[in-house]
Amino acid sequence: MLSCLSTGLMAEQLPATDDDAINEDSERAGIYRTPREQREAGLQREFSEWLRFSGLLEGEALSYRQQYNTPALDKTVREQAATLQLGFIADLYEWAEAEVVFEYDSDPDEIVVEEAFITLDFEPFELSLGKQYTPFGLYYSNFITGPMLEFGETSARHVALANYGSDDSFDLSIAAYKGWANQQGRHDSWDWAIGFEHAPLEGLLWGLSYQTDLADSDERLLEDDRYVNRVPGFSGFISAYSDAFGCSFEILGALRDFQELDPEFNHPRAWNLEFAYFLPGTDFEYAIRLEKSQELEDEPEVRYGMATTWYVNHQIIFMLEFLHGRYKTMPQDPEDEDFEAAIERVNALNAKLSIQF
Repeated sequence: MLSCLSTGLMAEQLPATDDDAINEDSERAGIYRTPREQREAGLQREFSEWLRFSGLLEGEALSYRQQYNTPALDKTVREQAATLQLGFIADLYEWAEAEVVFEYDSDPDEIVVEEAFITLDFEPFELSLGKQYTPFGLYYSNFITGPMLEFGETSARHVALANYGSDDSFDLSIAAYKGWANQQGRHDSWDWAIGFEHAPLEGLLWGLSYQTDLADSDERLLEDDRYVNRVPGFSGFISAYSDAFGCSFEILGALRDFQELDPEFNHPRAWNLEFAYFLPGTDFEYAIRLEKSQELEDEPEVRYGMATTWYVNHQIIFMLEFLHGRYKTMPQDPEDEDFEAAIERVNALNAKLSIQF
């Protein structure tokens, strides 16, 4: 999301008069539960009394080594990519605002409208209408590479999202949306999603979410976006954090089988566990990750690694990560005529430079 990279634990802004490194006296750790909270924590500039602007420029370099059950096929792949996000918020009335986020991606070299919606605010209720994300899953991460459970992230062109939060400890979101996938013989069907979050103690947060149609996710699990029966999805998370550390666990998956997919990939699910530590007296954060997937095509069965984040200043963030993944493979005899080459392991090194403005 804009202005916060894609991490759940991020350093909050330092005072504008302090250009020193992030230190123990700074409020540097925070969990942002919604896209709005993430953007408001980032940098914003005022064009006028009613129009605000924020941006995020990112450059990424990735190198990974794939190891096959046939060593002769082992290969190293190197990729580079750049993205630019521009967000605009217009205050229409005291109780209404419009928000739009544009994103340019060098691969596939296109500009898209990431989000575009109008929000009506009647505290403690809020209603957002337009293109946005459904309240399904949180996808916490302190890494450049998103967790494998991101296969459930869902953005829809037509969403009506109602939010109720009586205080900072409770948040309930319900969305009706029109997704990509439809039942065979039907078109433009509506689905819904619901998400609940609760902070029983300071520094502790947990939540659950449910979506009626997992085929609507951005992963586009079905080739033709047509299904016999809907497959709902379920997600849950728990997170603990303080000024010095953060820990999060999240799980997401289908609640029944997709009839349209092969048996080995028809019930996708995954979980992700991360720990982050903010080194006292410095502007460095260190994190480790362990995650696992089941019946998720083209993804490792187990992946783990470490990441380092350097908060250079208010606007510049540099991240470096290493991830090792192991794929689920069946024993095969290379002399067998039915032998198929398959990836067994992958080692990935990734670097990203982010500039917020």
